[in-house]
Amino acid sequence: MAIVVLMMMTAIPYVRSTRKNPLVRATSDLVEACRKARVKAILIGRPMQVVIYDGGAAIGVEPVPGLGSIGRYLAASDTTFASEVDQASIQDDTAPIFQARIDDEVAFRRPLLINGRDFFDSVEQAAAIRFFPNGTSDALHAELQWLRQDVRRITLDVMTGQPSVEGAR
Repeated sequence: MAIVVLMMMTAIPYVRSTRKNPLVRATSDLVEACRKARVKAILIGRPMQVVIYDGGAAIGVEPVPGLGSIGRYLAASDTTFASEVDQASIQDDTAPIFQARIDDEVAFRRPLLINGRDFFDSVEQAAAIRFFPNGTSDALHAELQWLRQDVRRITLDVMTGQPSVEGAR
């Protein structure tokens, strides 16, 4: 019995150390959401958006609302492309593409800039970063902070829609 207890005591710190810290997890989730939205926008030829809900408590990927069917969007941009899009690959607008909760210990620092506007200054409940079928995106400058210690800065290149992450203090 003592040997089993001793083995468990040595294994517990190892198991705890393998768990990602909340800041790394939140940063990974935001970057993954941006990548999924960009790829989906390119593949189906319809703008997608990463939405930051509840002041930064959750993120998700969904189609940009108000466009209706893909046909209406494509008719306004490029009608020759509409026939090439596989209509079966288009998901229902209500189906979530990606969702993640942000740990309570992690928060977005002010300002959270989307196209130069601070999300925290607006009255909206959700911030949306749009990704377009040509691979471009809205501008994003965000900082995630964990327990007033570590900080990660996430930016989007508007020409390529690619996210970049750097550590900050």
